[in-house]
Parts: sequence; C-alpha cells; structure tokens
Amino acid sequence: MGADISPTPMGASGFLVTRVAGRLCAFDVAHVVETMRPLPVEPMTGAPAFVLGLALVRGVPTPVIDLAAWMGLPSAPPARFVSVVAGARHVALAVTAVIGVRSLDSSYLQAVPPLVREAAAEHVQLVGTLDNDLLLVLSAARLLPDDAWPGVPQESAS
Repeated sequence: MGADISPTPMGASGFLVTRVAGRLCAFDVAHVVETMRPLPVEPMTGAPAFVLGLALVRGVPTPVIDLAAWMGLPSAPPARFVSVVAGARHVALAVTAVIGVRSLDSSYLQAVPPLVREAAAEHVQLVGTLDNDLLLVLSAARLLPDDAWPGVPQESAS
C-alpha cells in the first residue's frame, strides 16, 4: 500500500513529487522555487559528471543537476527543470516528470535504513512508498557538493 497523496490544501506544507528515470523523488516545497521547461545549458569545465552545466534561470547563472546521473541511473533528456534552494543559492534539477505537490502521510515515511544511512543520509532525508513505488525524499540543500560551487558564479545581491 502506498502513501496517501492528495493535493495539499492552500497554506499547508507538502512535497513536490517528481519522477526521475522511473524513480519517485520528493522535495519539501519550502525548498522549491519553481518548475519550468528545460532551458539551454552551457557545459561547465571541471564540474562533477552529474552537473550538466549552467542555465540562465531568470537571468541568473544556475547549475543544472542531472538528477538521474546523480542517483546513478541512466540519463535521458529532461522533460522539466525544478529550481530549488540549495543553501544560499539556487540549483535547477533536470527531471523526467513533475507529478505535483502532495501531502504525504507520515506513517508511510521512515528514516533511511541503517545499511544505506552512511552513503545516503546526507542526501536522502526519508524513504517510503507511493503507489507501490519506492519514494525518496531528498534534501535539496545537499545535492551539489561544496567543492563544486567555486566555479559557479554567485547571484548578485538584490
């Protein structure tokens, strides 16, 4: 049995559920800025392999992470970008599909299992099921490692 997902009432906290190469991933909506069609991406020398490069999102150079490659899954051209807050910066996540904002029943979410906690605890906050599929709730703030930021232009203060 999967998590009870229903549209989140206005003003309530929820999760943006996405599909990434056949897997379900969710992000706390508090960290989601917007979803959009994929934008042109310029490759970035020296970036980790899962960083596609930089895209101009609302006029700001923004790193684009291929979430499938980041998860070790086969990559495909993204259907959507999800802009999220990662610390003091924004990152665009290339995903297969955006399913929508949902309220997830916490009884179906649990801590990361001990056998994978050391490898995934920095990135995966919770695990669960959604319609018999594995659901990973990811920490947007930790998707791009600190050592990847030096080559990324910073936003100018507004």
